Amino acid sequence: MADKNCQALTLDFIAVEDDAEMIAVEDEIRRDLKEIGVTVNTRFLSREDYIEAELNGDYNMLFTRTWGAPYDPHSYFNSWAVPSHVEYTAIDTLEAPLSRELLLKKIENVQKELDEMQIQAQWREILNDVHQQAIFLPLWGTRIPYVINRRLSGFTPSDQAFTYPLSSIRISSGSANITIAPGSGGSLFTSVGPLNPHQYFPNQIFASDWIYEGLVNYGQDGEIVPSLASEWTTERTAEGQRVIFQLREGVKFHDGSDWNCTVAKLNFDHIFSDTVRERHSSFGATANLKSWTCNQNGEFVLETSAPFYPLLQELTYSRPFVFASASSFAAGIDSDPETQNSCESGDFGSKWDYLEEFVTCLGLSAPIGTGPFKFADREYLPGTNETMDAKVTFARHEDYWGGLPAIEFLEIIHFEDTDAVEAALFDGQLDMVLGSGPLSAKQVQNIKFVHSDKFDVRHSAVLQNALVVLNSGKAPTDDIQTRQAIIHAVNKAIFIEDEFAGLEQAVSQLLPLTAPYSNVDLNPKWNYDLEKARFLNCPADMNGSSEDSLSGGAIGGIVAAILVVLAMAVFLGRLILREKQGKPMFAPEKIRKGEQA
Repeated sequence: MADKNCQALTLDFIAVEDDAEMIAVEDEIRRDLKEIGVTVNTRFLSREDYIEAELNGDYNMLFTRTWGAPYDPHSYFNSWAVPSHVEYTAIDTLEAPLSRELLLKKIENVQKELDEMQIQAQWREILNDVHQQAIFLPLWGTRIPYVINRRLSGFTPSDQAFTYPLSSIRISSGSANITIAPGSGGSLFTSVGPLNPHQYFPNQIFASDWIYEGLVNYGQDGEIVPSLASEWTTERTAEGQRVIFQLREGVKFHDGSDWNCTVAKLNFDHIFSDTVRERHSSFGATANLKSWTCNQNGEFVLETSAPFYPLLQELTYSRPFVFASASSFAAGIDSDPETQNSCESGDFGSKWDYLEEFVTCLGLSAPIGTGPFKFADREYLPGTNETMDAKVTFARHEDYWGGLPAIEFLEIIHFEDTDAVEAALFDGQLDMVLGSGPLSAKQVQNIKFVHSDKFDVRHSAVLQNALVVLNSGKAPTDDIQTRQAIIHAVNKAIFIEDEFAGLEQAVSQLLPLTAPYSNVDLNPKWNYDLEKARFLNCPADMNGSSEDSLSGGAIGGIVAAILVVLAMAVFLGRLILREKQGKPMFAPEKIRKGEQA
């Protein structure tokens, strides 16, 4: 129970209504904050209303997650400059000398550096600046779970938050047709979307990643590794940089056509058309890339208008910088990027609807890439107006340059809830459950420790952090001392243990340490400390005016003082006694002779 001397504060806390993780921990966050006099009013909103509140800054606390690998840190931080993202409102009122404008300028400037030491130093400064503002309550680091029937082997967890690489899977027994329940951004699977890699929601990244590929891939701790480009060289130019990609030979699209520089340029013509590139403005490449050409050797050459160190990292993303076959464009290789663009009409998102006034979106006729699996078929759930999938089938790409996958067919199956997923797994209908959402953390841990004879449970490294954003632009969280009190009052270790059964781990910093340039030690640690939280929001209590009992630290100090007084009394008593007995403890002649009393 909060002390009567605590400031009585009321906070507006919002989350998406179907976010199972937030639902699981929200009541415990409310309970913890009540201990320091803070009342939390929680609103579980539809996704549309949540986005509206996020845009308007209509919240004190908001549950979200970092973007995760491969988007951290720069793409995630770039999004802070966009008013439709929660972080834009969260950094509205920062403690001087930092301001939103200065912070965004620092984020812009670090990406213009090409010297590794300078990049590291500037990111350390930015991460520390943000940390000191106490606008984020880091909760836990998400390790992506994968549950796999033991008839399958060879699975390697992804280095990205939303991809499930399956081309390395081997089959020791049974059918080569594999059934999957995939996670969909932390929720149950509903649809793979239109499978257009140049668009965003509702397309699912994991499905796009099976079909399409880019020039390079994102590896462990951000290492850039070859994909459709076998190698590359980077040169400094007067304005920025030039990257020359030698394209992998012998690569075939799913329709049998060849991968080459002409097709690469076609895709970039559409992605970076004068109109459509604005839709991709969250990524720095759209602002910095000035040309994409084929040289006389058939190499793909990119040039930037300014130095931009994250260029290669952005090219690892599963969208939009990946390649579809020329045959899927409206007029093939000659498709005009303004009148026959690969964008889907009506799929820009509400913020970008106006762009369709200046471009004609004809989409792609079919999802045809170079990846290890190709789209085969889909069945819609009845009564959903073709917005939800009952089953989606992918077939292996027989001419895949990376080697023939052992899986012949992948079938994604829709389930109503996590209990249905678990039941299907145990009765053999499902071979794999991939990612966060299809199973609860407790179900995953139960399978791992009780049913390890049937299933292999793997986890990724920590790839993104769950967190609560504290809005500095709305009272009472516009006060940094209030934000610090909130952070220290939440005992996240308890609800992580209760709700996640050891699957997740508490974190005290915004970004995972595995993100490039983010492995820095920041202080103070944003951990649970009820005494600090009370000191910040209940100062009268900590000054002793409360009727409550003294804190543990105060009691310890009093006990120590008493012990010192008693020791001094005993020493003085012995000194007096020896003087009376004629045996002074400090006799002059003994001191001269070096004798001890």
